[in-house]
Amino acid sequence: MKTIICSHCDMVSQQPIIQPGYVAKCARCNHVFCKATTSKPNKVFALALAALLVCIPAFSLPLVSVHLLGITEQTNLLQGAIMMIDIAPVVSFVVLFCAVVAPTLLTICIAFSSGCMMFNKRPELLNYVLKLTSIIIHWSMLEVYLVSFMVAVFKLTSYAELYFNSGLYFLVVFLILNMSMISEYDNAQHWKYLLNE
Repeated sequence: MKTIICSHCDMVSQQPIIQPGYVAKCARCNHVFCKATTSKPNKVFALALAALLVCIPAFSLPLVSVHLLGITEQTNLLQGAIMMIDIAPVVSFVVLFCAVVAPTLLTICIAFSSGCMMFNKRPELLNYVLKLTSIIIHWSMLEVYLVSFMVAVFKLTSYAELYFNSGLYFLVVFLILNMSMISEYDNAQHWKYLLNE
């Protein structure tokens, strides 16, 4: 029987045989280290492609229009982060990376690896893509940005008139697709495919 190392506490265990839909937890830290997945690469690939198509209008179209003192201003996610560079460069970088770069890069990586599984290809690049995916998946925080955006909108309603634009709807759809894709994605399954197991 094969052994497996818990990524949380480094305990070495024998890899159990589990039924689809069940998980195996580490005896030491209770962290899930093995799960039997029923995910199909074509489903993950379709979700990733849909997310990539939606992310373009989600990041480029205006999210909200603010009407204050007879002046109406509107901005999208990218413009909002870039406008903060002079005031708060660290915050601007974190917003750009965690809300734009990481989710988009993660979607591209998952689309690539799932496409390789679908079409039965094992390019040398797949090894690096899977490593990048396991790193970048922890930095994709689009939902955190959306929650903070809604808090800011709620606070601004007492000072100005706000109108939601189409970019916000695309951003919500992108978030739903992104979360569905991540929940269906199984990194261990992709590594097993690469190692031809």
